[in-house]
Amino acid sequence: MYFWSVISVSIIGTGNVAFHLAKALSTSQSAKLQFIAGRSTTQLTDFKAFAEVSTQVSDTFHSDLIILAVSDNAIGEIAEKLQYTNGLLVHTSGSTAMDVLAPKTRIGVCYPLQTFSKRKDLNYRKIPFLLEANHQEDYALLEKLLGSLNAPVHQMNSKDRASIHLAAVFSNNFTNHILTEAAQLCNQHQVSFELLKPLLEETLEKAFLNGPENSQTGPAKRHDTQTIQKQLEALKTSEQQELYSTLTKAIQNYYER
Repeated sequence: MYFWSVISVSIIGTGNVAFHLAKALSTSQSAKLQFIAGRSTTQLTDFKAFAEVSTQVSDTFHSDLIILAVSDNAIGEIAEKLQYTNGLLVHTSGSTAMDVLAPKTRIGVCYPLQTFSKRKDLNYRKIPFLLEANHQEDYALLEKLLGSLNAPVHQMNSKDRASIHLAAVFSNNFTNHILTEAAQLCNQHQVSFELLKPLLEETLEKAFLNGPENSQTGPAKRHDTQTIQKQLEALKTSEQQELYSTLTKAIQNYYER
């Protein structure tokens, strides 16, 4: 059994997730942020306000918890350099299994289900963290740490976490790209993108109130072929036309099942 009054933490990584976790943990009463490690001192410039910075991952070895907030394809490579540390080693990826950190025995995952931008403040009360650990004591450590941020936590295995991450790609990444196309259309026709905000807010509210499958409207759902053809012809690029056609067909196929 492990007991912690204050958890010593090091973070490896210099991206948006690393930045926000460092910022939050630097003021947590339950954590002492020891080191933030990255590839270069230039990348670490923004982190100097939170803790001591280093380009050597070995400086993190003595922390109770080491958080790998790096790209998915770098997790395994860095984990190899950390397999002989005594602390708990976790990564923050949604789509990567916990076992990528093996053969180290104290391993886990601390995945924040949210999109991060470095300069936008976050409300941790609204960010679910999906946690996994191969020892109950280590899971309790992660719970204690996230509790200090008032963040909701959910225990979830690697398979289920990968599924919710895939759903997040659809709901966030793909939706954001569609909004990018919508903004371009507004710009092309010199109308305000802001006009769409009430529509988007209502769309999200209805999706979570009634279910998205029960909230679908529009020309694709109605099989309004005249409007569909007219809008296809109004689009300026083949990429926009392909996206419009693909989504229109997907909607029609769904409601014809």
